[in-house]
Amino acid sequence: MSEPLSPQREPITDSPWFWLYLFATVALILLVFFRGKLDIRQANIERQHQARQIANQASGSPDTDAVAVSSPGNTLIGLNYLFAILGILVSIGWGRLWFLRFRTPPPPEEPST
Repeated sequence: MSEPLSPQREPITDSPWFWLYLFATVALILLVFFRGKLDIRQANIERQHQARQIANQASGSPDTDAVAVSSPGNTLIGLNYLFAILGILVSIGWGRLWFLRFRTPPPPEEPST
């Protein structure tokens, strides 16, 4: 006799939760590796903006407030929020993937007579 066929599970790559988990994890890893370069780039962008502000103030504005110049470790816009968002996305993606794919299903209910 042949055994009854068990239902085939669809591939894990068909799950959008797998792709959310995968892309968010890769983005988080890349963010960790390139954090130093991103800090330098952000500091350069902020210094250019601050230089334009100082030049504008010197050209005719009587207000000459001191503007703190950004440095790679001290920027106005940091990467902490991006780390938090990607961490939340990794957690949600892994949690849903585990819940839908890897948890053990409950035992089937027996019909009552």
